[in-house]
Amino acid sequence: MDDMKGEISYDFKMLEEVPFVEGTFRLPGSDWQVVIFCRRDIEEPKCDKEGAWRSGVTGLYVEFPRKMKLNKAVVEQILSREYGVDEWVEVRGPDSIVLR
Repeated sequence: MDDMKGEISYDFKMLEEVPFVEGTFRLPGSDWQVVIFCRRDIEEPKCDKEGAWRSGVTGLYVEFPRKMKLNKAVVEQILSREYGVDEWVEVRGPDSIVLR
């Protein structure tokens, strides 16, 4: 069985530690979706992929603990867990604010 590969595009440069994340991702055979991570005073990440933005575009909204490290590896790990993706390929995709 082939590994499932997804495409991901970050709106901002991803450093070793970032305060938030905005970007887009695409699963095989699907349209671009939005991913947003924002910091909250919580103990564990909370993922919501049931909603949609005003434009109708879907995606993943994650409330992320302020005390935990947030970077590209963490984002891709959570996306992989939520969508069953084995590998993420970074590409230049649409800006998340345009899709929202």
